[in-house]
Amino acid sequence: MVILIIFTSCDQVIFTEPQPRKVKELIEIPQILHGTYLDQDGDTMYVDQGSFSYSSSEYGGLRNVFLSDSAVLKQYKDQYYYNASVVVMEERFWLSYIIYLRDGGSGFDLYAMDPDDIVKLAKLQEISSKIRDIEDGEQKYYLFDPKKKDYKKIISDTIFTKMISFRKIGFGK
Repeated sequence: MVILIIFTSCDQVIFTEPQPRKVKELIEIPQILHGTYLDQDGDTMYVDQGSFSYSSSEYGGLRNVFLSDSAVLKQYKDQYYYNASVVVMEERFWLSYIIYLRDGGSGFDLYAMDPDDIVKLAKLQEISSKIRDIEDGEQKYYLFDPKKKDYKKIISDTIFTKMISFRKIGFGK
């Protein structure tokens, strides 16, 4: 659920629509994700039914991020998928993250695409053809539009990289 544009390098993998395709968007954050969390650096995230906030000494902070047409949460099988819209050269695209719950809700790990990992980027291109590269100033984007079956393979091939771990320390703000 963290808008991890704050974790980005110069290059980003983006998608034409929120992932996974053809999976319904959630209108509120599920109860199992509600609570107060600490990341591995001791920074705090608060999650409730309608929004989340995250303050990080390394990456800055996000306050009261609500699910909307630019912040989309989906559930497919046992994982949650957070998608944040990004505008690149006046077109709207999506960054996609996977939330893996740990131990019945004791915390979660957040995974993102790491375009600096050339092995994983090559595997991604084998599964789903890249549409094009987009350069916007110093930022470079790799645009993909995987079919749902391709996205299932992307998930099973662990092309996403664990970025941050959160441990639940409380059940509300």
